[in-house]
Amino acid sequence: MKKFALLPLLALATLTACDKKPAEGGNATSTAQNVAAPAGSNWVDTASETPAGGMLWGNPDAKVKLIEYGALSCSHCAQFSADSSEGMKALIAKGTVSYEFRSFMLNAIDVPAFLLVKCNGAGPFFPLTEQMFAAQHDWLGKAQTITPEEQKAWTALKPNQLADSIAQKLGLVDFVTQRGVSADKAKACLADPAGVAKLEKVAKEGQEQFQISGTPTFIINGEKALDIGTWDKLEPALIAAGA
Repeated sequence: MKKFALLPLLALATLTACDKKPAEGGNATSTAQNVAAPAGSNWVDTASETPAGGMLWGNPDAKVKLIEYGALSCSHCAQFSADSSEGMKALIAKGTVSYEFRSFMLNAIDVPAFLLVKCNGAGPFFPLTEQMFAAQHDWLGKAQTITPEEQKAWTALKPNQLADSIAQKLGLVDFVTQRGVSADKAKACLADPAGVAKLEKVAKEGQEQFQISGTPTFIINGEKALDIGTWDKLEPALIAAGA
């Protein structure tokens, strides 16, 4: 894991580098009582952007507040997304757990990826992020076609220009436009300097507050979860906290 930097372009050879290693764990059963959502709603369909710049899924007043610092280019994050999909949804549906995803860039490719999955706001963010993780092998594999000449040319680009060039090269614009983000909206999100600045701010504050050095990293009720990087280790910790 390198220290966060938007420019110059980070080494593309480390695209899927993450510091968390898969670990063994057991299953646990939650006995916590469900928390009712407001009339006419449910917690699974509740999402919002937080003051910290993350995306929050579920009951904002849940007893157990989970934060994940993750990167869309991280293979361990993609595995966690697949493994946790059903279990996380079940805990969020109970209203006992809120799940906040905060972006953390491992390399320049994460910048356009995050700009695009956040483009339509908090509601579509989680399903779109899950789909991008599921397809990670396909779009990230296109990075192998980036030529040395392209990398050299990219070093002269401004951050938003670089984000657009990478997005086009990896097919990320087509990916999100096929999933509800209009082409004009995608273009605007990639061109918005405020979006890049917000990503930088979230990553910087994560390093300062929680000493984030790899992904995925989890925070449970304000405390960094040590040696937990997989769902089979995280789920029992959430349940022990009252999920």
